[in-house]
Amino acid sequence: MKLLVTWLLLVASLFANEKFLDNIEYKCINTHSIQKGVEINVNEKEAQGNPFMFTIKEKKLYTKNNIVFNFMMKNGELSSYSNADFMLLLTKDLGMGLVPKKSRGQLQYYFQCNKRI
Repeated sequence: MKLLVTWLLLVASLFANEKFLDNIEYKCINTHSIQKGVEINVNEKEAQGNPFMFTIKEKKLYTKNNIVFNFMMKNGELSSYSNADFMLLLTKDLGMGLVPKKSRGQLQYYFQCNKRI
C-alpha cells in the first residue's frame, strides 16, 4: 500500500510544473482518502472549512497548529517529512499525501495545495 501511495504521488509529479517553496504559506484541501484500499470522496464544503495549512522553513514543515514535521528525504520531485505520528509526502504539483504511522498505510489522506496570498 505504501508503494502504491508513493507511486501515485510520483506519477502525478511527472505531469506537473509547480513545486513547494520555502517561506510560503500553503493552504491544502482534502480531495479524497483511502481506507483499507477503498477510495472515499470528501465533502467539498467540509474540506474547504477545515484546510491543512503549513509553511516550510529551514528543512522543517510547520503547520498552522504549531505541529512540526522534520525533513526526511527527497527522491526526485518527491519530498518526505515526518513526526512521531504522521508521514507527509509533497509533490511538485502542489499535491500532498498524509499517512498516520499507526495505520501502517491502511489510511491515507490526499490534498491539493495552493499558495496562500
